[in-house]
Amino acid sequence: MDRATAPELEKIIVNDNDGGTKETPKHKAYSEVSSSNTPFWRQAFIASGSFMLSFSAGATAGISAILIPQLQSGHNKYSTEMVSWLAAIASLALVFGNMISGYLMEKLGRRSSQILLSVFYIAGWTIIGFAGHINLILLGRFITGFCQGWLGPLGPVFVGEISSPAYRGLFLAGLSLSIASGVFMSHLFGTYLHWSHASLLCGAFPLLGCIILYFAPESPAWLASKNQIERCVKSFQWYRGNSPAMKLELEKMIADQTKKKEEKSKIKTLTENIKKPEFWKPLCIMIVFFIVTQLSGINVICAYTTDIMEVLIGTDKNKYAAMLATDILRVIALITACIALRKVGRRPLAIFSGVFTTVALICLAIYLYLVKLRVIRHISPFVSLGLMAIYVFVSNLGISLLPWNMVGELFATETKGLGSGISVMMTSVSYFATIKTAPAMFQGLGHHGTYLFYGTSTLLGTIFLYFYLPETRNKTLLQIAEEFRYSDKSKSKELSNLTTA
Repeated sequence: MDRATAPELEKIIVNDNDGGTKETPKHKAYSEVSSSNTPFWRQAFIASGSFMLSFSAGATAGISAILIPQLQSGHNKYSTEMVSWLAAIASLALVFGNMISGYLMEKLGRRSSQILLSVFYIAGWTIIGFAGHINLILLGRFITGFCQGWLGPLGPVFVGEISSPAYRGLFLAGLSLSIASGVFMSHLFGTYLHWSHASLLCGAFPLLGCIILYFAPESPAWLASKNQIERCVKSFQWYRGNSPAMKLELEKMIADQTKKKEEKSKIKTLTENIKKPEFWKPLCIMIVFFIVTQLSGINVICAYTTDIMEVLIGTDKNKYAAMLATDILRVIALITACIALRKVGRRPLAIFSGVFTTVALICLAIYLYLVKLRVIRHISPFVSLGLMAIYVFVSNLGISLLPWNMVGELFATETKGLGSGISVMMTSVSYFATIKTAPAMFQGLGHHGTYLFYGTSTLLGTIFLYFYLPETRNKTLLQIAEEFRYSDKSKSKELSNLTTA
């Protein structure tokens, strides 16, 4: 550790002649915080609060596949334009949620911002559930979409900051698993219940999340950035325990934040902040990664599942069963990814997923084109659905999952709100664009041409990730930031003893 940080560390722990530690007046010693439960279970319990909000985000994305058919089958017949807005208005509202997310997470804190978010989420689902007019449904959809955008950068940042390096990948993957589970649950509710009842059930997810987060300590990284050192120490030890590696990480985090406070007068403008390599390098990587995820078409499949299944099966029979089967496969893929992230790094999983997603999409495009040319006379659901199943599975192993993991890892604490907010805002814009243009692409290019476009986009994105995506497995957030800062991994060796198995 360099000499510049030594005086700061003396404010935290002072070594006495016997090699022990003395408590400073500024905050309490490590031993004063009880650790009767293991850090893993504490982290898992609090992360489950964010998971419940992610359940609601998945339900927001999936409910339109059930809502629109039920509305159209009733006495009121709505125009194509109105129906398209029912599907797209939530994705449009994402952008506005992204705009305030970074500011609120820095101003209010990660925990408090999520509690406020859950209140808005509950209100949105309640409005939809009790709506007696299409305009109220649109209002509720806008509010839930707004909350989905608000949660986008907030959830990964909070979970990433409270998690130990050994478990961070698992918990961050849990956010994506929760989104996929929320899509499945909304489809399941809507298959057997009226859309109003399904909406009210979806509102139970943020309610449960709010209750869990109410009892959670604030993020220690945020507390350190606000110079609330005593609360930071208590929070860090509650989440992470008192192991020597954790103590060293805490000391380094506080010293790093103290040093940044002293330098604050030198870094007054946003222009100077965005010139830092630990900001613009991960920002470029995350923007490309998020756009690649959207251009792979994975969310188009989620939004237009029944229409797509009808084309792949060749008939409208069993399309709802195929939709639920696709949802289950998505959940299985994400569970597999959660397990894989404990064994392999983010980078190899991203490359593997990108390559095989490309192969599956291009093969599906070629097959559907041959059917169109009558080279293959009749579409075989076994082949078409098989290729779609491979595509859904491998895309959710990596390129659909990992951006949401890594947006909470790559940015330094002082630029995390801004960087994650911009990154997720870009994916929201891309999300809206792909959802809104998909029907026109299916009509103009055909399903084969659309899948070819998605496959080519995924290929180009995978090539970019191969050259620029860093590995973050088992690294502390400070190590990751320093590697970007110095562009020399050898300069972050002093932090290597902070990693855990």
